[in-house]
Amino acid sequence: MRSNTASGSTSPAPTAEVAARRLIVAAIVIAAAVAAFLAGRATRSQPSPGRPRGGFAAGYLAGREAAFSGFDGGWSYGAPYIITLRRGGVGITYRFVRRWPMRPGTEYHVCGRAVCTRSGAAVP
Repeated sequence: MRSNTASGSTSPAPTAEVAARRLIVAAIVIAAAVAAFLAGRATRSQPSPGRPRGGFAAGYLAGREAAFSGFDGGWSYGAPYIITLRRGGVGITYRFVRRWPMRPGTEYHVCGRAVCTRSGAAVP
């Protein structure tokens, strides 16, 4: 028996059963940590869910292109535009109605349902 000097009482020495339980708990904790690590690694190699695939991808791309109907060319990369949106057709939320490239040195603001420049002339 071991003596506990703080309280003066004695407690039995750890038995083989207690040691086995501690070993089992430690093994479970280590197995859980390894499983969590491997699960994290497995999900890392999967493609992001935001990227459409298969038949859905074709419909997604068709819808995206339909939103630009009538404006499938002539866009400049990195150039700002003023655009007017309208409700789209079936399965398409919006469609472009008009667009204007913004010109450097010009201030734009809304005039009712039109876009005006700093001088007040409506943008065509």
